[in-house]
Amino acid sequence: RLTDIAEKLGISRQAANQIANQIEKAGYISRRADPADGRAKLIVTTARGRKLMEQGAIEALRLQNELGEIVGKQQLKTVMSLLTELNKRLGILHAYSNSSSNQPLPLAILLARLADFISSRLQQLTMEKSHHNLKRSFGQVLISIGPTGGRIQQIADKYDVSKQGISAISFELEELGYIKRYPDPTDARHVVLRFTEKGKQLLVDSVNSVDQLEAELINHLSAKKFKQLKNTITTIYRSLSLDEATLGRAQMEDLLARTRQLYRELGEEQAKTLGHMLVTGESIQ
Repeated sequence: RLTDIAEKLGISRQAANQIANQIEKAGYISRRADPADGRAKLIVTTARGRKLMEQGAIEALRLQNELGEIVGKQQLKTVMSLLTELNKRLGILHAYSNSSSNQPLPLAILLARLADFISSRLQQLTMEKSHHNLKRSFGQVLISIGPTGGRIQQIADKYDVSKQGISAISFELEELGYIKRYPDPTDARHVVLRFTEKGKQLLVDSVNSVDQLEAELINHLSAKKFKQLKNTITTIYRSLSLDEATLGRAQMEDLLARTRQLYRELGEEQAKTLGHMLVTGESIQ
């Protein structure tokens, strides 16, 4: 059912329906009456949809083999075993919990389930820090606002979504007090999105939530296994140059470590002052 899919994805039923409409229009799914409830509809895959899934599985295996060439087949196999263990301990592989096979699950399944869990858990941890109205859809806008601000059209292009959709999210964030719109100094027809003080605090709380989540994952897996898993994934991440457009991963890790050190040495108030100057370029008298 659409409501079940929306809940699993952590999005609204309306958003899930919009996505389903696009997939149905492409011929990959159809809707039929639910035999258990005449008022409800079930989402089912069509023959075209099943063919797409088969092709997706072939591509997933090809990509998995490519990653094996990067880190070594044996190391990738070890990591897949660790990911399987972590996923099962987190309770996010229900469909495989009774499987008697000791073979690692495909990497595409393991990473997709874990990525979804991480997004949901980080949202929950951050909401507990007085950010009660957070939505996962906010992430597209929040992580796209850099030191010089963010522009709606550029964010829409980055995620291949409509400008109207990003604009709607921006209005929500502005109403909640996390961002503010300013005239774009390079083009008077547009606006630049910048963080407010509340928005900057959200960033601080988000980083703390990442630290909390990492501690939770270590508790599930052990420090040694988690370090092995993290190191291998970091190697893959760097090799794919996923941060090429901004900072290299090594630079980002070094920057984060230095930031935490400064926070400890300066104290909260002075660290906030420094953060404001770095983000806005403004001096505080």
